[in-house]
Amino acid sequence: MKKAYFLSVVLTLTLMQLFAQNSYVITMPDSVKLHVNEYGEGMPVVLLGGGPGFNPNYLVPICQQMPGYRFIIPHQRGSGKSIMNKVDSINMSTNKHVEDLEALRIHLKLSKLIIAGHSWGGMLGFAYAAKYPEKVDRLILLGSGGISSKFFAYFNSNINMRLHKEDKEEGKNATGILAHMIRIWPGYFYSRERAVATRNLFDSTFTNPNYSDVSKFALKSYIATETTRIKNIRKYKNPVIVIQGRQDPVGESTVYETKDILPQTQINFIEKCGHLPWLEEDKAVTEFYRLLRSALEKNVR
Repeated sequence: MKKAYFLSVVLTLTLMQLFAQNSYVITMPDSVKLHVNEYGEGMPVVLLGGGPGFNPNYLVPICQQMPGYRFIIPHQRGSGKSIMNKVDSINMSTNKHVEDLEALRIHLKLSKLIIAGHSWGGMLGFAYAAKYPEKVDRLILLGSGGISSKFFAYFNSNINMRLHKEDKEEGKNATGILAHMIRIWPGYFYSRERAVATRNLFDSTFTNPNYSDVSKFALKSYIATETTRIKNIRKYKNPVIVIQGRQDPVGESTVYETKDILPQTQINFIEKCGHLPWLEEDKAVTEFYRLLRSALEKNVR
């Protein structure tokens, strides 16, 4: 059963990367070409990946398990196919990311976006809702980082404390950030067995060569705009739904910070689960999809 599950995940990730039902490019005012993939049909949901700087294809298996929805996955600037020759503090600012998302909304001709953001993707969702609170139907946070930067103080240590000595030997045939991610991958999981099995999903497309700069400048800008974001996001009054593993290295305090700033937040923890619930043990996977379907139902309000 477990081998069949992982084979399904690998095949789904490979095939859906190649055969997105709809792919297009949106050219931004600063000439950055934003690549977008769409999967499925039904109610549109913008699915935002993490990093910042990760190829969002790691989210594609979610689309296959959620029929009835039209998942729209932008390759954020500097991520996946949205390659940038130059990455600096100007073109990798939080505001640039937010305006990319607004351009996508306009392209889709949607009055409001349903945003489901994983990790950094949830943080981008916060930033967008802070600037365009009336343009967000709901925020679904999948192991999201915080509205503030407080969680940075312990996120990496929560990952590193879970690693085994043999993890340092992994990634010998890879270089740079890819090798680093392969080594620390088990730190994101509750189930080490699932972590080791899914580590094989990595390939050279997971991150771009300039990932380090993308991450550095994007996070630096997010931290710099923290005070304004916290002030403005309080204007956002629509639903916020948290779906997070109990053992997610992001930590529970991040969830309660969100609840404190946005009192309408609905909190859902998944037991025995880390940062990527759809790749954990079967019970956690089942609960993740149940909660995600519930969050996407029209009567969520």
